[in-house]
Amino acid sequence: MAENREPTREDKIKDALSAAPRFIAETATVLDSDMKTVLREGSPDWICMPTPPGQPAPGPMCLDPTWMQFAKEVMEGKTPTIDRIGISYMLMGETGADFDDLMATQPPPGKDWYRAGPHEMFCFPRGAGHILKGIGRDPSSGQPYVRPVPGAEPMLVVPVAKPGESVCGCRSDCPCCRNSAHSSA
Repeated sequence: MAENREPTREDKIKDALSAAPRFIAETATVLDSDMKTVLREGSPDWICMPTPPGQPAPGPMCLDPTWMQFAKEVMEGKTPTIDRIGISYMLMGETGADFDDLMATQPPPGKDWYRAGPHEMFCFPRGAGHILKGIGRDPSSGQPYVRPVPGAEPMLVVPVAKPGESVCGCRSDCPCCRNSAHSSA
């Protein structure tokens, strides 16, 4: 959804559902990137959202209710009050403005957008972050890495392909994978 035209509701739904495995996407609720506007009613077990506006590459996500609560509380500047592990899928990968600042909408001066390949993310309740000790912070390595979250425990990111690859291991523009598993919204 990095095109120059305004995406339609159908475009947003297709993009959002491309973040998750088919069995989750088939029944997930789809919210717009504002985390409020319902684009498609579905199961409360998974909430998928399209790539946020202004991103230079696809970055939709699907969250379980715990991750959704974690995300909302972080976005509101609150300390997350989750009591279990939250799970999120980003099977189209992610392009972010600043690895260390989740709220950044543009890269810092002199830096470029960082890119991470398709992955799953896990958020943790307060006090559990110590279990991530010793895990690296490099989103380009293809190895699991820790992503800092100001005011919260860091999240664990587990790549399922390297940046520039799709989940099947092909280039990200591969016709066998790109949104094909979710072609019906």
